[in-house]
Amino acid sequence: MIDKVVVFAGSKKDFEIFLKKQISEDSETIPFMELIQQYNARLRPNESGVRENALRANIEVDNCVVRADDYGSVMPHVLSNFANIVNLNYDMGTLYIQNPPRRVLESLKAGLDGDIEYYGSQYPELDRGTLTKIYKSLNSDVYGQDECKKQILSGIYRLTTGATNKPVVLMLYGPSGVGKTESAKSISKSLGGELLRIQFSMMQTSEAYDYVFGAEHSKSSFARDMMGRESNVILIDEFDKVNPALYNAFYELFDEGKYVDTNYSVELGQAIFLLTCNFSNENEIKKALGPAMFSRIGCCIEYADLTVEQKQKIVNNWYDSIMVSLKDDEREFIETTDIREWFQKNAERYDNIRILKSKMENAIFEKLTDHFIIMTGNMA
Repeated sequence: MIDKVVVFAGSKKDFEIFLKKQISEDSETIPFMELIQQYNARLRPNESGVRENALRANIEVDNCVVRADDYGSVMPHVLSNFANIVNLNYDMGTLYIQNPPRRVLESLKAGLDGDIEYYGSQYPELDRGTLTKIYKSLNSDVYGQDECKKQILSGIYRLTTGATNKPVVLMLYGPSGVGKTESAKSISKSLGGELLRIQFSMMQTSEAYDYVFGAEHSKSSFARDMMGRESNVILIDEFDKVNPALYNAFYELFDEGKYVDTNYSVELGQAIFLLTCNFSNENEIKKALGPAMFSRIGCCIEYADLTVEQKQKIVNNWYDSIMVSLKDDEREFIETTDIREWFQKNAERYDNIRILKSKMENAIFEKLTDHFIIMTGNMA
């Protein structure tokens, strides 16, 4: 018997915070997987080593907690018979359940008496103050690209009016390593959560299809990842690499903020979708995506190559950030080298800022390895 069911839709971080507020330290709480072990013991008593009279006795607990990752550890029939299984052998006060698949929710509604209480992650409502915070963060995290920052804020501004429940969809395009991904991370950080980043280019066709439309409950899916997002900012990298056959899955999402797959239904009305691609102009984007998909993009924002001066500023800032992490003797040694000066003079060689940062970082740690490891080892 279960006295109360609480369903939480949202991120792992928010669910754990919610549980701490709801569950007292002196209450008896069991994780779902412990309950499943008891259920398996009832199915196979000879294998469990538990006496039959113990298996028949009801266990009283104050709470049971089901986390989103738990569903992947059970067989499909557990989801379909969820209400019966959690009721079996247990008298519990409250069942807390995070991001239940559709079959679990249907089983709970059909098999339990009383109402289900619903809670979830609360994403910040956007207002002009929030936009100002995003703008300051972008200026701190992304060098140059002033027009891009203005266009991003302009695209997001409509969410402050409350007049629409559609998500904002922006395409960030241009060469690699000039700030597209960094912009998405900065916006998400401003809104208080880790960025949800999807990379369809890493998936084969069948894998991408299962991810988009949902397959086995134990596998990751686009809907499940969006339901568990920390912030309302979602980055889809290299959107042009998505198989065009999958684009129809995004139409309702971008039009109405709703996404439904085999296992989950997600509401994303006030979400910010940032898509990226490496095309050089809007005509190329439209040709690659097709008119139907292209028409659902609110704005295409071009990221240009950085100037030499901007690259030199990045060199200085990245160099300083590495130096802060070093020990005193390591800093003193690196300051005797010409690493900073060399990368300042040769910054224009690098079109990709990620590569520039990586090369400079490698140069610093190669010098440290030679001086503090190789030379010390040879002298020993």
